[in-house]
Amino acid sequence: MSIRKDYVERLIEQFTAALARLLKARHEKRFADAAALIRSTALDTLGMEYAALLMVDAASTARLLGDPLRVKVLARLVAEDGELHLEQGDSQRATERFEYALALYAEARRLGLPHDAEDSAVLARLRAWLGPGASA
Repeated sequence: MSIRKDYVERLIEQFTAALARLLKARHEKRFADAAALIRSTALDTLGMEYAALLMVDAASTARLLGDPLRVKVLARLVAEDGELHLEQGDSQRATERFEYALALYAEARRLGLPHDAEDSAVLARLRAWLGPGASA
């Protein structure tokens, strides 16, 4: 049990630090840096290439990741990637990312990880962009 707790704490710390760097790069309009951070964060925290994680449907990706917390981490990365595309004027790619992020959040919840306040804020932004039919 202690090993699992250490793993979860380390994953959260790693992801929180990476997310702060990513948000800063986006805020400073360093889009290439932000995109690189998304890719490196996926590799560092999830152990897989970001592009590979997006190749299949959310349910398959969730099974591959095997842990609801890891699914949630990816969901947040994909949501941030969508925001990055939106800021660069690519609304089609942003919509694709937002839909995938929403599906990943649903998978994390299905696997037993409830949404926290931060998740709820991200989900509200996703639903606002995608419209009333969106759910997670």
